[in-house]
Order: sequence, then C-alpha cells, then structure tokens
Amino acid sequence: MSARQIRRRAFLLGGLGIAGMSAANLVKLSEPRSSVSSSATSGGGGLESSRSSLPGSASARPTLRLGWSPWADAEVVSLIAQSVIQQAYDVNVERVLADIGIQYASLARGDLDLMLMAWLPLTHRDYFRRVRERVVDFGSMYSGRLGWVVPEYVPASELSSIPDLRDPSLAARFENRVQGIDPGSGLNQASALALKTYLLKDLELVSSSSAAMTAVLDQAIRQQRWVIVTSWTPHWMFARYQLRFLQDPERVFGGIEWIHALGRPQLDLEMQDIAGFLTRFHLPDQEMSDLLLQANDRTAEAAVEDYIDSHQARVRYWITGEIAST
Repeated sequence: MSARQIRRRAFLLGGLGIAGMSAANLVKLSEPRSSVSSSATSGGGGLESSRSSLPGSASARPTLRLGWSPWADAEVVSLIAQSVIQQAYDVNVERVLADIGIQYASLARGDLDLMLMAWLPLTHRDYFRRVRERVVDFGSMYSGRLGWVVPEYVPASELSSIPDLRDPSLAARFENRVQGIDPGSGLNQASALALKTYLLKDLELVSSSSAAMTAVLDQAIRQQRWVIVTSWTPHWMFARYQLRFLQDPERVFGGIEWIHALGRPQLDLEMQDIAGFLTRFHLPDQEMSDLLLQANDRTAEAAVEDYIDSHQARVRYWITGEIAST
C-alpha cells in the first residue's frame, strides 16, 4: 500500500477501528451468489454465507454486489461507493456489470444488493414501477437531464427549441441529421419519439454509440460546423465544450431527472451504517462534470482516487454524518 493510500485510508477510517482494505472483483450477474468469493474474504464464502456474518467478523467479511452499467457516470459513482464502503465499513464490494433492466429485476430478487443508476421519475419509470414495493430507495445522489444538444456558437436567435427544426432550411444547416447513441438506449428511443412528436420530417436520427457521438461532436466543434447530438448530463463533454440543450416544450425527454441509489429488500435493516452512507451520498453537479472529464482524460480509477483525496470533508460527512466546522 502506497503512502498516499495509507493517508487516505487513515482519513476515511479515522477513529472507527476498521480492518484492512480489500480488492473488489468484477463478476458476472449470472454467476450463482453462493459461488462468488472475494480474495479478501478470509472465509472464502459468497454473499449468501457472508450475510450471516456481522461487519468486522473475524471469520468472514460481508460482501455486497453492486450493479453498474457501462456509462461514464455509473462507472465513477460505483467506484466511489466501492472505495468508501470497503475502506470505511470493512465490507467487500463486487461491481457487477449488467444491463439496466437486469439490474432492477436482480435487485428485487436479492441477486444484487445495490444499484446506483435509477433515473427517476421518468427515464426508468417503467422499470421502477415493477419493483418499487420490493426495493429500498435511499434517495438521489445527483441530478441529470436528457435531450438534444448543440454548441453554443449555434445562435439561439435562430435555434432555441426542438420544434424550430421543422424549418427545412434550418434542418439542412445540420445536414438533416441528429447524431444519436446506442440504438436500444432510452435516449435514442426518446429521440425517435421527438421526431414524430415535433413532425421533424427533414431530420434523420443516426444511431451509433456514445463514443461515436462524442467523436462527431468534437470534429464538428473543431470545424465550427453546426451539429445536433443526443446527450445527457452529467457528461464530461459539458465540462470540455460550451453546449446547451434545446428546449423541449412537449417534454418528450422529461425534465430534470434524479439518479437514485436503490437497495435490495432489508438492506437498510441489515447494514444500517451503509444505509446511512447511501442516504448522505450526494455529488454536486459541477463536481460530477469535472470528475467525468478527469476520468475521460485519464482513467476512472485515477480520477476517483484524486476526488476522494481532495474532498475529504465531503467523504467524512458521507461516512459519519458529521459536517466539518469551518
């Protein structure tokens, strides 16, 4: 363990008498819970067996399975939670990469313990309705928004709202394209609905990927070309470029969304300290954008480590509920 890690660990654990830090494993959701083990769990058991062990037990450390999706914000938030929980509460955290729909279903069944990517009240409304009586909602961690985005150099006097794009000459300025992301994403589905809702017959939604969308945006900005992309906040591109959302008067994309932490049934009763952390786990929007930019420019792991090191008072509040005196 490096001197830097020791200093950070000493801060996180200050006075709590917590045991050593563990390394988390990436595991497949399809793997049976009883077969999941962690290199740092002395008993070698999976989550099923670890639930009977109290935190700090000499025989075994509890293990939490944390679902996440391959989105930039989901990655950094899950890494922050993993680091804090492992170091402050002596609990192993296994990050489980899974489709968002699978995460909701697995959480309700108890196959996952946590997910930190519930977009509410609109984006994941249908998923949440199916499980809301069988999960614990710990509240929101940060806010988000979906929609169509243009560079600020596109004059707002000419384009401020999505229905403005009914003008064929204006649509032509964007080469009659809206650059989308993954074809099965909720954002692309909402974008297809926006084309119909606003009768945008002169525009085509181009499906690709999140990486392709940002590449198209970057190239257009370098050339000062007009471009429309489907996007969301928080996203690192809002920290790098001057951008704005187009107004959505019919609220096809909803409004401000709140990203919630959800837990399996009884998690709030079985692990009350971690439940307290989750209810206090909040990230200011600008800090999220800056963190995502750092993660994009470097690595998510390096960005998260630096964030924790440079926001010690905030992390201490997440853990203890104590607000540092100024």
